[in-house]
Amino acid sequence: MPPRPAVIASILAALPAVLAAVPAAAAPDGLPVTVLTERSGPASASGTPLANGLSDYLTMLDRRDGGVGGIPLSVEECETGGEAARVTACYEAALARGSIAVVPGSADAALALLPRLPADRMPLVSSGYGPAAMARGDALPWAFAPPVTVWGALAAAIIHLSQDGSEGNPLGRSLAYMYRDSPAGREPVPVLRALAAEAGLEFRAHALPDPGPEEGEARSSDSSANPLPDRLPDPWRTARAADPDYVILDATAGLPGTPLRDAAAAGFPLNRIVTVGWTGEDDLLRPAGGARDLTPRVVAKGLRIVTWHALTDSFPAFDQIDLLVVDAGLSRTPKEESAGPLYNRGVYAGVILAEGIRTAQGLAGRARIDGPEMRRGLEAINLDPVRWKELGLVGFARRLRLSCADHSGHRPVTILEWTGARWVQVGDEIPVPRERLGTHLDAAVAAYAERAATGTGSAAAGPRETGSKEACPARP
Repeated sequence: MPPRPAVIASILAALPAVLAAVPAAAAPDGLPVTVLTERSGPASASGTPLANGLSDYLTMLDRRDGGVGGIPLSVEECETGGEAARVTACYEAALARGSIAVVPGSADAALALLPRLPADRMPLVSSGYGPAAMARGDALPWAFAPPVTVWGALAAAIIHLSQDGSEGNPLGRSLAYMYRDSPAGREPVPVLRALAAEAGLEFRAHALPDPGPEEGEARSSDSSANPLPDRLPDPWRTARAADPDYVILDATAGLPGTPLRDAAAAGFPLNRIVTVGWTGEDDLLRPAGGARDLTPRVVAKGLRIVTWHALTDSFPAFDQIDLLVVDAGLSRTPKEESAGPLYNRGVYAGVILAEGIRTAQGLAGRARIDGPEMRRGLEAINLDPVRWKELGLVGFARRLRLSCADHSGHRPVTILEWTGARWVQVGDEIPVPRERLGTHLDAAVAAYAERAATGTGSAAAGPRETGSKEACPARP
């Protein structure tokens, strides 16, 4: 979904970070929250709808309920364009304004900010694209990654593919793993290699570099058509030469360009691809415009996606968003595009943020809370079926319960397949294999703690006395 022209390019070039109040009518003394966005830059196609869904949901709460707990939300977007320096600048701005939580907007931004959290006592909330270590509340008490981490979603994709086919035996089958060539993109590779070996899948990983300015401009100008073979990045050519049976396309770190079109141009049938995260190529899910539409189309029928929430808008809460936000001209999202893999993920992130605030207010006994109280509220989230109904989101997502030690919830995921007209579930829910990931996760947490101690001279987690009084167990 292309971003709408809301930010002038010259301003983006002149400022390291652009702060835009969302909603504009929010009271200056409302609860301050900062959202780091990627509406520009290489991953803008995915960053824009994700930011739109989060913004629209929180704006709806302000319009309908006056905020959360009777106090408005003072939400500020800070545009990073995916640049590390701007991520740091946005985080500093969040600290300066006294934000009670930061939403990083991308897995790479989350990784970059983790070492800062203990000293700053700042909750970081990354819904669905959080690095695996963020699940460990006993080790990283200020980081949250509900309802599943990147590792959990990728592991579920491996399990699904290992069960694919009538024989139910994957031995001898091969898998290409395509990921963004960034710190967060590279981080899961060793774990996926080990899980694929356990499942009997031959595994090859291929890093997709960000396109240069000229290449990116050429691709964006031809986004409605199949990319020409001579424009294919080398990783797609290399992957196709190995002729894998399956492709996992990992978009959790954001994927620039048109990776699904690149896959099709390389000769991969999209019904052999499972995406974790989404590429932002929503137009592939729309039918061609009839006999007069002569533009070549990639056939997305049979494409599969790993998700933990519904991808439709058939819920009362979405009706409220349409009525109070989109129809009122307070959204950056065209009404016909206000649902989909990334927009709905943004709505889910908004639910987590608002429920953390509401729960924190109940524990603190007051509406105005601070960062440590927000952390305790996030740790006490209990989104049961009754609460989902109260939110107008029955069937949107499963129950989620967090704790002092478990900052993810490790919820089961589902595999949905595009029929050409709608998404349908394939098979049963897939539980996250926590035991199989446990050893890898312990190693990742230990490595993170060592890096943080080397870089800051202090332990990564910091003391828990600034938060809840209970002692967390060593493992969630």
